[in-house]
Amino acid sequence: MSATLAITGSDLCGDAAFSAALCADGELSVAAVPSGQRGDLATLCRDLCASRDVDPSGIDKVIVDVGPGSYTGLRVAVTFVRLLGQFSSLKVEGVCSLAVLARHVLGNAEGSVRTLLDARRGRLHTALHRHEGGCVREIEKPRAVAVEDVLADIRGDHVVAAPPALAAQLQSQHGVSCLTATGWTAAALLVEGLPRFSADATALEPRYLMASYAES
Repeated sequence: MSATLAITGSDLCGDAAFSAALCADGELSVAAVPSGQRGDLATLCRDLCASRDVDPSGIDKVIVDVGPGSYTGLRVAVTFVRLLGQFSSLKVEGVCSLAVLARHVLGNAEGSVRTLLDARRGRLHTALHRHEGGCVREIEKPRAVAVEDVLADIRGDHVVAAPPALAAQLQSQHGVSCLTATGWTAAALLVEGLPRFSADATALEPRYLMASYAES
């Protein structure tokens, strides 16, 4: 049996603190810890495998979103994948949370998506992706930028996506209309055409919202 496990702890949209998706023999199963509950990622994955009678040792690939997103959730999810990689030979792939979010809000439509997250201190964490021909391409790398600079970069043909609370704030304060994603689970990481990258599990690094990599 071929099995792929996807894990997310970024909680971009406030739906689930942790989520796992298991694709085995072409069948998809999803489990999640509701946002606001502590949960246990290892137990979540174990129970998900048990529900499908999949031996964890039979998982040959793990996909994890590396952020940006929840500081604690990313740290736990990435550390969990690092541990899995140390005790097995499974293939590990990472993907930027914002690339997944861009694809998630567009569905099967094509276009450019400006994703926004609150980076505090008067800044927004943003990236620009393009979904075309079934593939998502990164047009601008994720970075933290002053709110007014981000808003100035939004073009008329851009779809703007943000978590519900930030979307409401941008609408009321700046008149910016945003799509808000719902039903965010690890199943979104399994969609074809995402810019996933192969990684040594021990070298995986979370991309925190206010980390130095994001400074402009």
